[in-house]
Amino acid sequence: MPPIRKLGTVQHQLVETSPFVYRGELLILESVRPLTPDNTHGGLHYLRLRRLADGTRDVRDADEFAACEVLSEFAEGFTFAVPFVRGDELFVYATQGIKEGDTDDVVLFRSDDPDHWEQSLAVQAVGERFYNTSVCSDGERHVMAIETNDSRWPNFTIRFAVSDDLVTWTTLPVEQAIYGTDRYTACPSFRHHDGFYYMWYLERPETWWFETFLTRSRDLLHWEESPANPILRPDPDENINNSDIDFCEFAGNVVIYYSWGSQRGDEHLAHAAHDGTLADWLRECYPE
Repeated sequence: MPPIRKLGTVQHQLVETSPFVYRGELLILESVRPLTPDNTHGGLHYLRLRRLADGTRDVRDADEFAACEVLSEFAEGFTFAVPFVRGDELFVYATQGIKEGDTDDVVLFRSDDPDHWEQSLAVQAVGERFYNTSVCSDGERHVMAIETNDSRWPNFTIRFAVSDDLVTWTTLPVEQAIYGTDRYTACPSFRHHDGFYYMWYLERPETWWFETFLTRSRDLLHWEESPANPILRPDPDENINNSDIDFCEFAGNVVIYYSWGSQRGDEHLAHAAHDGTLADWLRECYPE
């Protein structure tokens, strides 16, 4: 298994989070849930942007995480959020926290000033609901992995969309790009490196046991599992789940956040680290 150092729990009832670098600082985007203890929106879903520690490093413990400076609270009613940075512009993609009806789109919140956000439709669902997403650039276009409940396949199959500008997106036909039509797959975290799309996702190898796996593809249709799987497996004190991994490279190392718990409402946010670059980590996961 790749050398990931688990560093401990930092928050309870907080699951989908993404550490990322913006204007040289280490920040974190949080999808605040109704039961998150420090929810300031009356128990509604919303998104929160905070600076990790002083912006130059990850936090040391739960107390330091709780003290992180809030930079913005926005997108009330939304959850499953992920960030993407282009220069001074911040793009946040999210879906509805409480899903009503048969469809749920991916919505974009865009800003170069965390106090002000522009909202627009990013990916329109057709007969399906969208959940977690993740966005990367392959050098020619932007590609989004989207978790869907399309009834043709098991929950949660992962589909893909592409964009030239991060604003207008086109969903790729399933004949061209798809993953997980034969089993449970969920919570994609998506990157592109050296000609491959890499996707960290959640597997359920047993009836109620959840581990994070890694797969890769050159064309979004044919996939190769990492021989190092599982990338994250629950420790004895982490119940049955290690899910919702997201991470960023910062100061030569990889800062990692993930969730552990029951997958039935008792969920906790933890952090970890990989000592080395993202390229180092990928080489360890796919040795020659």
